[in-house]
Amino acid sequence: LQVPLQLIESVECRDIFQLHLTCKDCKVIRCQFSTFEQCQDWLKRLNNAIRPPSKIEDLFSFAYHAWCMEVYASEKEQHGDLCRPGEHVTSRFKNEVERMGFDMNNAWRISNINEKYKLCGSYPQEIIVPAWITDKELESVASFRSWKRIPAVVYRHQSNGAVISRCGQPEVSWWGWRNADDEHLVQSVAKACASDSRSNNTKLMNGNCSRDFSNGGDLSDVEFDSSISNASGAESLAIQPQKLLILDARSYAAAVANRAKGGGCECPEYYPNCEVVFMGMANIHSIRKSFQSLRLLCTQMPDPGNWLSALESTKWLQHLSVLLKSALLVVHAVDRDQRPVLVHCSDGWDRTPQIVALAKLLLDPYYRTTEGFQVLVETEWLDFGHKFADRCGHGENSDDLNERCPVFLQWLDCVHQLQRQFPCSFEFNEAFLVKLVQHTYSCLFGTFLCNNAKERGEKHTQERTCSVWSLLRAANKAFKNLLYSSQSESVLYPVCHVRNLMLWSAVYLPCSSPSTPADDTCAPYPAPGSSPEDQPLGRLPKTRSFDNLTTACDSSVPTANRRSSDPSLNEKWQEHRRSLELSSLGNPGEDPFDGDSLSKQGRAPVGAELSVAAGVAEGQMENILQEATKEDVGLEEHLKGSLETVGKGDEIGLDKEKRTEN
Repeated sequence: LQVPLQLIESVECRDIFQLHLTCKDCKVIRCQFSTFEQCQDWLKRLNNAIRPPSKIEDLFSFAYHAWCMEVYASEKEQHGDLCRPGEHVTSRFKNEVERMGFDMNNAWRISNINEKYKLCGSYPQEIIVPAWITDKELESVASFRSWKRIPAVVYRHQSNGAVISRCGQPEVSWWGWRNADDEHLVQSVAKACASDSRSNNTKLMNGNCSRDFSNGGDLSDVEFDSSISNASGAESLAIQPQKLLILDARSYAAAVANRAKGGGCECPEYYPNCEVVFMGMANIHSIRKSFQSLRLLCTQMPDPGNWLSALESTKWLQHLSVLLKSALLVVHAVDRDQRPVLVHCSDGWDRTPQIVALAKLLLDPYYRTTEGFQVLVETEWLDFGHKFADRCGHGENSDDLNERCPVFLQWLDCVHQLQRQFPCSFEFNEAFLVKLVQHTYSCLFGTFLCNNAKERGEKHTQERTCSVWSLLRAANKAFKNLLYSSQSESVLYPVCHVRNLMLWSAVYLPCSSPSTPADDTCAPYPAPGSSPEDQPLGRLPKTRSFDNLTTACDSSVPTANRRSSDPSLNEKWQEHRRSLELSSLGNPGEDPFDGDSLSKQGRAPVGAELSVAAGVAEGQMENILQEATKEDVGLEEHLKGSLETVGKGDEIGLDKEKRTEN
């Protein structure tokens, strides 16, 4: 058993000979010792080892990088290529601006007001704003937004030009402060979309209004579905700036309560042509409490009679449902209604990246590729300052437990739910996400160190640590989804209801994880002189996917139990059986289940072509069926015995047709 020290959240001695190690990724490990003294000794050693570091250099990622430099001293060029993220990550901002097709001549511009992080320490150095907004106006807006996190454009729909922006809450306070430059900037986002040379000239016209989804977890499915399907039409087309949707992740009550702390929300009267919607997402304290309840449930002895009700009481799946609904609301606005969207919560670094990153994942197939997903994480989570050090507890002197919360893990769980609903839409598999969960906390890599890009630059983490993308690279076959199709849905519309969500067993349940490759394939560095593509696949993940479908039913590899009632398998097998009957009647002396006999006939029957198209060789289809259903076990033996009497060929065909109908 190997557990990174930073993955351990706490160590307790609950028995005189037993230690309980509670991990940040929901695992609980029990260690048994032979004596009480030995148990207490390890308790002290582990508690000292898992304390937050007094300085960041004490984390293992720096020692690991130094070891790699020593091992690969003679091959520094190879080390540099493998240790660093690819060019798609390092040049992500420029590449994304070009890929999404921003009109930089008339509608948008790149502002360098945050160069060297002089305006906002948790924002990237380059941001996209409307072309006519000056840097002086941006400074004024920064004084009115929480932590100076001004509205910045992060995504453009390539077909209709609608954009997604993100920011911190306005500092309205109890005094009801206003800022004319902030109001002008928000309205300018909608105007820039209208003037974008590639945007659609037909825009939907709506009136001012405000909606509250503060009971998002309790919102009925019918109410939610109707709320996102209203006003989808061509009946109110107009050539004018589209109404901007301001999506506040909090409830209305929480937003108003924040006014006591100097925060607040946008007043629709002050922001004309805007609609404010409150989603009612829980704060980090509620999410942390829910996660702790889930972890306790998953480590106890399961009670089959009360398991589902106990899972429901943790509210974990309810929180996932509200998050998915929030992202889907953004997708509807941008893709169907062609409306620009502005997303924020309180500070803009927890719930905001969850919604924005999930919406971009649903809208753009590029982010569902391995490289695109890396760009998405780097942009929305790292560049815009999600506080990984505080939320994960591995920052310098990060002892405040109230700051810890599995925000990023919750988002990855939503990505996993999307993988389940759209198995052919993601280039990476579940093992990719499981490894990303583990290394968010492990501190083996420097990708998720510190709270923002400014701190990472000051600590030179990019030069002194390895990137997690060196492990989760696109060339690593162990993390490829073999069902992936680049021709799958362009925009995903998932089912967000709690009843359609599943517990992520590979992460939360003991003994079910990891659905990851063998340890020897997880090393980010191939053996010197070898190609990255030549790495072994290791053991198969514990899913229904296989690296090679034509060998998946080999007796040495356990196959998933699949019943003959499964429509795709049953239909293809019935057609395949008919084709084999026709071929066997023409050649009575050949075994109808012999794959070589089919190749000798010059042209394979139609049924055989169907099975080949399905990716399964004809000679092995029998094995799959025998694993999947009990009733057809004696099929081959019966068919062989019947073929010995050539004169009864017609009867065999008739009998088989009856079996097919049954």
